[in-house]
Amino acid sequence: MMTENDVKKIFVVGAGTMGSGLAQSYAQAGYTVSLYSRSQETLDRAHEYIGSGLQTLAQEDLVDASQIPAIMGRISYTRSVEEGAQDVDIAVETVVENIEVKKDMYKQLDKFCPPRALIASNTSFLNIFEFAETSRPDKILIAHWYSPPHLMPFVEVVKGPQTDSANVDLMVAILRKMGKKPAVLHKFIPGFIINRLQIAFQRECHYLVDNDYISPADLDEAAKWGLAMRMMVLGIWKRMDFGGIDISVNNLRNPDIDPVPVDYMPKKVFELAEKGHLGLKTGKGWYDYSDKSKAEHLRERDLGLIKMLKAFQ
Repeated sequence: MMTENDVKKIFVVGAGTMGSGLAQSYAQAGYTVSLYSRSQETLDRAHEYIGSGLQTLAQEDLVDASQIPAIMGRISYTRSVEEGAQDVDIAVETVVENIEVKKDMYKQLDKFCPPRALIASNTSFLNIFEFAETSRPDKILIAHWYSPPHLMPFVEVVKGPQTDSANVDLMVAILRKMGKKPAVLHKFIPGFIINRLQIAFQRECHYLVDNDYISPADLDEAAKWGLAMRMMVLGIWKRMDFGGIDISVNNLRNPDIDPVPVDYMPKKVFELAEKGHLGLKTGKGWYDYSDKSKAEHLRERDLGLIKMLKAFQ
């Protein structure tokens, strides 16, 4: 059985936004990383993203600029699963959210990875435990990171029906060693933790905006300064403790607070989608992003997240 000190090499399968961020994160933590994509163009773009991401971290004193060449040097790029899987301790799958594509990739990883290697999926909703056919079901788990992965500390770790608990503990130990904040789900549930909370939360948000109780911009202000600020310090259950359990009970019993039904179908968000206003990717969504390039908006987001990270370190 491997320990966290035995883990030296990581294979990241998929070099998109998540894959490149994962490769950067593991390389920053000192691991040797092989990053796979079928496309050389995607690998070249990943190399560019990783270099740019490290430069931003260096400018904000979160990475020593003199260490960037060493970090970049720990990452190799490959278009061969067999080559990338050689002598790895953990394979991290970040390919497209398609069952057949993932199913085929698990077969390849099982074939080419050493018997000791864990295989962790970054899926955001698929139950890989139902369709991943491997000779190592005790070493299959989910480790779902959030975007941008090199900045977001939270990772959801999901145990499968046959996953050895020791391997879950190993993944958690590695993530904590990297400075991440993992949480373990004892069994699979669609959406895991954050996506389920967001869906419930957004249902109320859609209702308030659809019915003109508040504007999207003011609702964002309410969420940031009325909800998220306390949540960053106290979380959910501790905030209830500080407010008083009796207050929470009274709110739940209050007949005047009528929650939005779970089958409520939002209106304005579908209107935006039908018009092709998909957010930052198209330059317009709830907000208009045409004043700056996508790269500039992403940099502003990253600097905001970095500011939060510094505040809570």
